[in-house]
Amino acid sequence: MSKPDRVFLQMWGPTRDHLIANHDFYVAEAKRRLLDPFDDETMKADADRHADAWLAERGRYFNPDRDDPGDYYERAYDENISFYLSLVGLRENTRLSIIAGMSHEWEKQLRDWLGKEFGHHGFGNHTHGAVWRVTFDDLIDLLECCQWPVRARRYFRDLHLCHLVTNVYKHGNGASFQALKALAPDLVGKTDDLPAFFVSALDFTSLNVGDADLARFADAIGTFWRDVPENIFFSQVAEPPKWLERALKKEQEERAK
Repeated sequence: MSKPDRVFLQMWGPTRDHLIANHDFYVAEAKRRLLDPFDDETMKADADRHADAWLAERGRYFNPDRDDPGDYYERAYDENISFYLSLVGLRENTRLSIIAGMSHEWEKQLRDWLGKEFGHHGFGNHTHGAVWRVTFDDLIDLLECCQWPVRARRYFRDLHLCHLVTNVYKHGNGASFQALKALAPDLVGKTDDLPAFFVSALDFTSLNVGDADLARFADAIGTFWRDVPENIFFSQVAEPPKWLERALKKEQEERAK
């Protein structure tokens, strides 16, 4: 008589609902509280007020015998444009910080879920520590060895892009920037009409991520949580990733002492 199959990973319904609800709350409130105030009309009005205040302050020192009023108004216009562009830059950074926070939260929750599930099987500190130490790709390797083809899902590309954008925002130029440049050149400011010289000169400061990108990244995370199988059985686990094998081996050696 064969032994009954055991559950390796389980996504409990209330846990799934909680993860999705928290994610939806984060996205909705971050947009409402942090991004919505940066609408174009509000920024233009703020820039106008800044220029008016600048002109009023400098006007106190205006000398009609020495100063040209046209110069004052021209400099006030420059102040207006500079202030507006600074607000645009702040909006872009705010959007990127929302994406980074969303990405980090998803990844932490994924690692926490895996760690707790491993704990149910008596896996120890080596395995738990490895879950929090391995890379994003290592985590996906684990899920795929359970016959859950995450990389083949339609949402995975956006999950991957979200991860790369977060790394570029956090670390600047590097491997993630090069990967993002190759996979989604539109997100790093590359357009077909740019000369080759300018394309080669693009760096992390050229990140071009808009509200539509934030929306699709957020949707990918929500879809991921909805797609997690309710039960993954031990019989579904193919060859475990090397990082997990190494952690389990360390635990076996420790118990043998």
